[in-house]
Amino acid sequence: MNRQTPTKQAIVEAALHLFHLKGYHATSIRDIANKAKVNAANIAYYFKNKQGLLEFCFTSYLEEYILVLETNMTLLELKGPQHCLMNLVKGILAFQRENFLAARFIYGESSLDSNLNREIHSTYFTKEKSYFQYILEQGIKSRSFQQVSVPMYMLQLKGLLTAPVLHTHYAMDVLHVFPQEAYYTNIYANEVGRFLQDTLFIAEDLQPLLAGRPEVYT
Repeated sequence: MNRQTPTKQAIVEAALHLFHLKGYHATSIRDIANKAKVNAANIAYYFKNKQGLLEFCFTSYLEEYILVLETNMTLLELKGPQHCLMNLVKGILAFQRENFLAARFIYGESSLDSNLNREIHSTYFTKEKSYFQYILEQGIKSRSFQQVSVPMYMLQLKGLLTAPVLHTHYAMDVLHVFPQEAYYTNIYANEVGRFLQDTLFIAEDLQPLLAGRPEVYT
């Protein structure tokens, strides 16, 4: 996530580590202050309280995540739906790897039922949905993508994109794959790209045929 002042950044990193390790409710302000090697008053100054710190962790990560989506959306008109979606997948996976601890904690916490999560789903994840939905609908409309159920395909793709952070222990302990490393992220991105090629993309040489004969478009 974006660098803040050294003290503020140390608090955020300590909080993410402890929230992930012990859980939010089992982590105290004193724990965070000790881990960050700061005074508890610093936490009150920057975030007011533990809930404020939690909300900052969420919004800081998700605002940068949405920026990744928005940046890649500019490729839709310039390069077309296939290139845009491929780049978006690579951008998301790279962002998650660069902010691995934050991604693990936030995606794990976002599965819980809370007021904060309801707000997150109604804002950031709704915006995420609108971007993916638009790409898929434009790809289907332009005959770049196969005809698919947009909500169901988005659910599949979301599962693929979050798997490295949600199933980290399984990846490392059972598969001996380390999703926080760039080497494995690149391999995984290529596999997701293969999934898109096999299940969604229409070969360029077939696109003119399908545009002229909608009855064969499936």
